[in-house]
Amino acid sequence: MSPATRTRYFSLWSKACRVKGWNAKDDGLRRATVLSCMAQVRGPEATTSDPAFGPDEITALFVFLDHLAHPSDLLKSAAWVDCQTDYRAYNRARQADWHEEQAYGRQGSGKLRRNRFGGQKKAAGEALDPLDPAAIQKRFLTMRTRNERRTGYQSKKGQILAGIDLASGPDRTVKVVVNQAGVPVAPPVVVRGEDDGDPF
Repeated sequence: MSPATRTRYFSLWSKACRVKGWNAKDDGLRRATVLSCMAQVRGPEATTSDPAFGPDEITALFVFLDHLAHPSDLLKSAAWVDCQTDYRAYNRARQADWHEEQAYGRQGSGKLRRNRFGGQKKAAGEALDPLDPAAIQKRFLTMRTRNERRTGYQSKKGQILAGIDLASGPDRTVKVVVNQAGVPVAPPVVVRGEDDGDPF
């Protein structure tokens, strides 16, 4: 976790503890809460210090702690239900919305929003709408690319692994290493039968 993410994590943890009447300094309870969150979203059995605890898991944890801190807020409860459905797709939807806001401002993309992506205002849809991982991934890639072009946004991750070659069949994955501009920097590697569990 970055320092800013860690600060937000402990802020949400403190708020949840105040509401629940827990001791915020109880590390055992904090770790148990993280493991409980991961079990509810069917994520890895990992805590925040584990390398397997990535951005998708951090988003799920933040949504869970926000729900615990505000139990009577129906939107936060609905966000937690959506996150439990598919936490990876939920995180991609939030990222797509962030990229769209960075590229187009708070009003969003306007024409693009009306004519594509089923007319949805946000990638995650409205509260409790079904999440469509394929549509969310398309919107995420579109908005990230447009954000890169309009604002010069650069991912802090040096290289990005690009996805599944649908023409090659369900048991073959093509991994292409690309630079931040989206240009391949190494020849594609075909891996047969490998499934890393990530739907994207």
